[in-house]
Amino acid sequence: MRRALLSLILAMIGVPALAADAKAIWVDPSCRCFVADLGGEFGFYTWRSGEPPNDGDVMQGNVTGEGLVELVNKTTGGSNTVIVMALSPTAHSLIHSSPADCKRRWQGK
Repeated sequence: MRRALLSLILAMIGVPALAADAKAIWVDPSCRCFVADLGGEFGFYTWRSGEPPNDGDVMQGNVTGEGLVELVNKTTGGSNTVIVMALSPTAHSLIHSSPADCKRRWQGK
């Protein structure tokens, strides 16, 4: 009985998300979006606060979290509050699914 109760309590508490790194590979400040390499997959983010990352910046935090997520820019310092919009095995699909007002989307690459 104690084991069952302990298991239930631990399941309810949950395990905090581990911080992971994401390298920005496509950034478009015109629409506040960026794509990052997560190592095996890619993430599409829209940032709500903070300075835009640059191509090549390494961001750290809960890179696959739901809702508003705080990412720390390990390259330049500072942080960004972002929303994870999508995850994909390819960056190409995320870039070409970016909002139509993203100016960089129409430049190729």
